[in-house]
Amino acid sequence: MKNKIYILYFLTLFAAFQSCDDTLEELPETYYNEDQIFSSEDGVETAINGLYQSFADPGYHGSSWHGLIAPHSGKFWSNQGASSDATSLNCSPINTWLTRLWPQMYQTINVANVIINNLENTGADLANKESALGQAYFMRGVVYFDLVRLFGGVPIKTKPATAESLHTPRASKQEVYDLIISDLEKAKTMMPGIGVNVPGRPANLAAYVYLAKVYVQLAGEDGGDPSYWQKAYDEIIPVYGMYSLTPTYAELVEQGNENTVESIFEIQYAQNGATRNSDIIRMYTPQNSAYVSTDQRTFGRIRPNKETFDQHVAQYPDDPRIDATFIYDFYLLRDGSEQITYPAKDRGNDGYPYIRKYLDFNYNGTTTSRNFIVLRYADVLLTLAEIENELNGPSNAYTYVNEVLARARNTSSGNATEPADWSGMTQDEFRMRIMRERQYELLAEGHEWFDVRRRGYEYFLEEVVEPHNSNPTFDTRKDYMYPVSVKNMLLPIPSTEISGNQAITQADQNPGY
Repeated sequence: MKNKIYILYFLTLFAAFQSCDDTLEELPETYYNEDQIFSSEDGVETAINGLYQSFADPGYHGSSWHGLIAPHSGKFWSNQGASSDATSLNCSPINTWLTRLWPQMYQTINVANVIINNLENTGADLANKESALGQAYFMRGVVYFDLVRLFGGVPIKTKPATAESLHTPRASKQEVYDLIISDLEKAKTMMPGIGVNVPGRPANLAAYVYLAKVYVQLAGEDGGDPSYWQKAYDEIIPVYGMYSLTPTYAELVEQGNENTVESIFEIQYAQNGATRNSDIIRMYTPQNSAYVSTDQRTFGRIRPNKETFDQHVAQYPDDPRIDATFIYDFYLLRDGSEQITYPAKDRGNDGYPYIRKYLDFNYNGTTTSRNFIVLRYADVLLTLAEIENELNGPSNAYTYVNEVLARARNTSSGNATEPADWSGMTQDEFRMRIMRERQYELLAEGHEWFDVRRRGYEYFLEEVVEPHNSNPTFDTRKDYMYPVSVKNMLLPIPSTEISGNQAITQADQNPGY
C-alpha cells in the first residue's frame, strides 16, 4: 500500500496543473490515484509538469535560491534581515531561506522518484514513457548536483517517500556523485533530442552539459583529479555548435525574449492564476522605481557587491554587457525624479548597483512571465574554453571564449571595441581570466556560488574574501567584513533536518556550524 505522504503531495501537484485557476482551500472528496495518472500519456505529461513546477517553486528557484545563494556567494549584498547571516558569510542553520530550500529540493526529488517508480513498474504502452523517465532522471540528477555542491554528502533517496524513509543518514560525497552520474547517463539516452523535445523543456543535450559540469567540479574540488578534465571534454564537445548565441547580449536579457536560440534549460513562468510563482522581480528591481507599474511594490533587496561591479568596469570599461547587466549611477523613480546609486553614491542603502536582467513591467505583485535561465549556450562555450585550457593550454581554447566576446561586442547600433578577443596568455593567466569572464557573462544567473568555490579554498579567499574586505568603498555601516573561515565552502545542514531526521545528529553537521 502506497504511503499517503507522497500520494497526497503528488496529487496536490496534479491538481495544480488542471485548467481551473481557483485555489482550493480544502481537499476535494474524490481523487485521481497514481494508477490513473500513469495510465495515460496526458497523465504522464501532467506529472512531468508537476516536476518542473516543483523545481520552479518559490521554495526553490522562485525565491529561496536567490535569497540565500546569491548573498552567500560573496558576490552580492542584501539588505534583508532574513539574509543578513548569509550576506555576512555566517549562515545559520536556522536561516529562513535555508530551511525553505532544503525541503523543497527534496520535494522535487520525491516527485522525480514517484514518476520513476510508477513508469518503471507500469505495463501501460505509453509513447512518452521513455521521455518522461529521462526527464525525471535528469531533474533528480540536477537537484542532487545542487545539493552535493552546497552541502557535501547528503541523504540519498531514490524511492517515493514513506514514513520510514524520512530518517536517512548522510551519504558520502562520492556516493552522491555516483548517483548523479548514473542519473544523467540515463537521461542522455532517454530524453528527446533537440528539435523533437517539448518546447520549454530541455533536450538530452542538457544532460551532456550537466555531466561535463559534474566532471569539471570533480577536477577542481578537494585537490582535484586531472583525469576528469578529459571526461568533461568528452561530454561537452557534442554540444558545441548545436545551439547559437543571440546576436546581441542586450536582447538575451530583454523582457519578453524568452526561450531564445541560446537557451538550453529555462524555467518557465507565466502570469496565470493567483498563486505566487516567483519573487525574482521584486528581489532584484529597485524600490519605487519606474520599472514596474505604479500599483506594484518591489524591494531591490539583492544587489551586486561594489567590487563585483568594479571588477567588470575595470576589466572592460566600454563593455556593452555592463549596461545590460547593471542599473548604476541612477534610476528613475515613479514620480520621474532620479535616485542616485552606485558608483555615483557609494555609501548607505543606495551605495550599491542593481541587476537589470530581471525587469518585468507587467509584474502584478504575485506572478511573472519572466523566465529564469538555468543553462545557456554561452555557459557551454566558457566551460569548453576552461576545459580545453586545462587539457592543452590556451591555443585552441581562445576559439570558444572569443565567440562569447564577439557577441558581447555586438550592439544594435554596431560593434563596440570591448571586450577584445583574447590572445597571448599563459595557461595560468587563461585559467584565472576564464573564471572572471564567467562572472561578467553570467552574473546573477545562479553560477557565482559554485564558481568561486570549485577551485578550492585559497581561490575563494583570493577571489571573494580579500577583494571584498579591502575594497576602497567598503562601508562600515552597511558592508560586512567577510570572515576567513573554511566553513564557507559549504552551507550548514538545516536545523530542521537535524531535528526531524533521526538518522542525522549534530555530529553530522558541516564543520564550523
